[in-house]
Amino acid sequence: MLMGCVVLGWLLCKAQLPMVFLGPEDIEDARNVRVEAQLPETVVTLLPKNAEHPSLWYYPAAAHERDGEVRVWYQRVDKSVAEYSDQRALCLGFIRNGQWHFPELSPQSPAWGGPNNVVMRRSPYKPHWGGFNVFQIARVGRGYRVIYWDQPNETGDAGAMLARSKDGVKWVKDSGTVFTEHNDAFSLLPAGKEFLLFQTALEDWPDKPYPDNLDKKRRVISLRISKDLVHWSPQNVLLRPDAEDKPETEFYLMKAFSYAGRYAGLLFKYYADPASLKKHSAIYVNELIVSDDARNWRRPFRDVALPFWTYAEPFTDSGRFCFVTGFQQGAIAMAAYRLLGLTAVVANGEGQLTTRAVDMPRRGLLLHVDVRNGSIDARAVRAGTTSEQEIAAVRAERSDTNTIALVPTHNARKDGDRIVRVLVRMKNAKLFAITAAGKAQADAD
Repeated sequence: MLMGCVVLGWLLCKAQLPMVFLGPEDIEDARNVRVEAQLPETVVTLLPKNAEHPSLWYYPAAAHERDGEVRVWYQRVDKSVAEYSDQRALCLGFIRNGQWHFPELSPQSPAWGGPNNVVMRRSPYKPHWGGFNVFQIARVGRGYRVIYWDQPNETGDAGAMLARSKDGVKWVKDSGTVFTEHNDAFSLLPAGKEFLLFQTALEDWPDKPYPDNLDKKRRVISLRISKDLVHWSPQNVLLRPDAEDKPETEFYLMKAFSYAGRYAGLLFKYYADPASLKKHSAIYVNELIVSDDARNWRRPFRDVALPFWTYAEPFTDSGRFCFVTGFQQGAIAMAAYRLLGLTAVVANGEGQLTTRAVDMPRRGLLLHVDVRNGSIDARAVRAGTTSEQEIAAVRAERSDTNTIALVPTHNARKDGDRIVRVLVRMKNAKLFAITAAGKAQADAD
């Protein structure tokens, strides 16, 4: 009876594949190892800043994979262009095999010359507040929907507006706004049958340490929810700085995305500049945050500053997990990780850990590792027993390999030993994730 209860306990807390490590709660019996956020392996410029045109800058707004390429919708901003409607335009670019391409969507050249890749222009009305920006794009049915910020008419307040498209190129704008306030900073996450919108909100802050362009106000992150992109719940504050943050911390932006069956997010932390009071600051730090349900967020990686933030969704390109980013540097760049490489269990010196229980696939498990400067010994043992019966074992040391396989023995397969834990001993190494072996192994190798 006791053994049955032990096995039942393992079943209830069984992990799913792929298994990633988004915090200390994802590992057990940890000794001298830490779960750490990782920096990109490479950051390359796709569309450089025009040194002869300093008023021109870009920022990516959305990125979707389609037919072997990545479509990137981005904002082109240049206030030196004569026509008002040309100063801010939504454009479309493509990434193929790590290279940037301009599609020619219209034979008529744009005001700035070159191929015409403009897909949407701002309204002809001067904005009362905010600008033509954000552009969060979602696949809905067989087409696309975009929620963006613009001025709907000559007299109404600017706000979030909608447009629809069959191909992502030709857009038809809906009339009016779906919500409006002085918060034109948000990102969109399709989650099941709902859309989650993470939007900046302003809270009263009478004792703000350093007054900037928003004196006595603190930026925090709120959540709105919709089932149709038209009707939205009110702003409910989701994240605000806490006692572990610097006293002057504000949360300016947040981008959430699906990651290995759970969620991760990019949190843009902003700090007013004591040397430039009453002005908008250029001091910020980007943080990786994580969640199981996209509503309750954890912040285990405060000590790692990511070198990028983006409105655009991550994507895979040439076998890498990528973000397309821009804005601050005036260029468009691509930050690339290994697949499932946002976080890792890291051992500086010798360490060990035990994973949660998981179903052993017929072809075994694949450990995504970095053992260039160290070693990893891994054993799969039957879960829910005290004997730790070994099902599979593998070792790798000072190798350039990205993956190592835990292949079950013939007897284990025959006996149906499917629920296992992985016991890992590591030295100066990293464990990024665990996936099912097979086709994934060939792709990773």
